[in-house]
Amino acid sequence: MAGAGAPIDGAILEDFRDRARTHELVESVRTDRTGGTPSMLVVEFDTDRYPSHVTEASLETQWYRNDDYNFHYVETHTPDGVWQCQWDRLPNPHTNRTHVHPPPGARSSDAIPDDPDERHPGYMFTRTFANVRDRINALWERRE
Repeated sequence: MAGAGAPIDGAILEDFRDRARTHELVESVRTDRTGGTPSMLVVEFDTDRYPSHVTEASLETQWYRNDDYNFHYVETHTPDGVWQCQWDRLPNPHTNRTHVHPPPGARSSDAIPDDPDERHPGYMFTRTFANVRDRINALWERRE
């Protein structure tokens, strides 16, 4: 994930970690560190919640002290590969600062503007997990 120019907000990542640990969709949570400082939160989702063709699902999150952020959601599918999307508030030459890299490829050049109702970390965490839940529901609906 590209840097946003500001340092990572470790306290926000630790809050996200604590919230994710108790979320019903989550299998495991880890905080990657650079030196002794948190650099990224990695959430592994419980694949029992997904149809069987989804073999892995994860969310990598960075939150910066200037309130920029990056939420990168990735699913691994058999046999077709990877499905991913990304929600950012970072500089991007292709669109405005707050944007989405849509699925299935989450390519930087495909970024489209995103304007969440608010940018508070708690809201963004809740919104992102709601998006994951909606994605899981959509996967099951396609199978029915």
